[in-house]
Amino acid sequence: EVKTIGADGALLPEADTWRLASYGITPLGGGWHIAPAVLAQSSKDRYVKGDSYEWATVNARLIQEITQNFEMQYEGTYQYMDLRPEGYNSRNAVSGNFYKLTVAPTLKASDVGEFLKRPELRLFATWMDWDHRLDNYASGDAFGSSGFAAGGEWNFGVQMETWF
Repeated sequence: EVKTIGADGALLPEADTWRLASYGITPLGGGWHIAPAVLAQSSKDRYVKGDSYEWATVNARLIQEITQNFEMQYEGTYQYMDLRPEGYNSRNAVSGNFYKLTVAPTLKASDVGEFLKRPELRLFATWMDWDHRLDNYASGDAFGSSGFAAGGEWNFGVQMETWF
């Protein structure tokens, strides 16, 4: 995102970001697979001189093959954030964590357990909660609704993935 065509137009020319990501998938046997991920990012001088945005995420997805074209996915995520916007866009410095748990029945065209095989169509139900200290980050947009605060939220939806 930093310094690329189509990136965030509000970024400073000297914006600096480093991101580390490691992920993959491996069979566990008996129709089960695991897809762990570790991600971290550090950004400095992003929108105003002296700001910093740092976060680290640990994620694990368990995939259970039910039939050749149907699987259940169970996912858990933990993320820690330390956000120091230095007043940019009336945002406040905060630090804290959030977690989410997801269950997703998934239909596949073929090859359950083959992570790179698409298309997939999944329903999902996600429970997400976060540290109350993160509530103070922005007073305006809070995931599209005013009063969105710690205490947990359910999110339900449909997701389609296809690769060309």
